Amino acid sequence: MKANLLKNTAIIAVSIALASCTSVKEIGDLNMISTRNVDSKGDYVLLRNYMGGTKKELKKSRATSLDNAIDNVVKQTPGGEFVKNVKVYIVNKKYFAVEGDIWGLQSGQNMRGYTLGSKVQYPCGVSKCIGKITDLTNDKVCQVKNDETGKVTTEKYSDLKKAE
Repeated sequence: MKANLLKNTAIIAVSIALASCTSVKEIGDLNMISTRNVDSKGDYVLLRNYMGGTKKELKKSRATSLDNAIDNVVKQTPGGEFVKNVKVYIVNKKYFAVEGDIWGLQSGQNMRGYTLGSKVQYPCGVSKCIGKITDLTNDKVCQVKNDETGKVTTEKYSDLKKAE
């Protein structure tokens, strides 16, 4: 029994040590960064503050190039075009991560073919409900307001169908 306790304690200690080995180092601080051409006459607005910067998000980055890291953080925001107030990190000496404010065109907000106000059909209980998209939250889910009840729910894009 004592041997099992020592063995379990050793396993836990090694697990904690390995989990804390993720190194995140800031390598740059920039005003603006983009992988697309930015139109100087574009009417860009701030879409989301401070994206991609939690320690958990930084440690999960598997972007092998700076381009991929930028695209990963921009694509999380519908209509996102570029990042301002940027911090660039290197994770585990081989991956890149980016954090900052996402800017884009308000009118260009589109995610997976859906825009604000799109009429959609979605599962609710045993039947299907009809509603309108009120917020393109991120690249996985959106907010839908039920036409009958007025209740707003979070729905996955994969569960939506365009309604007529």
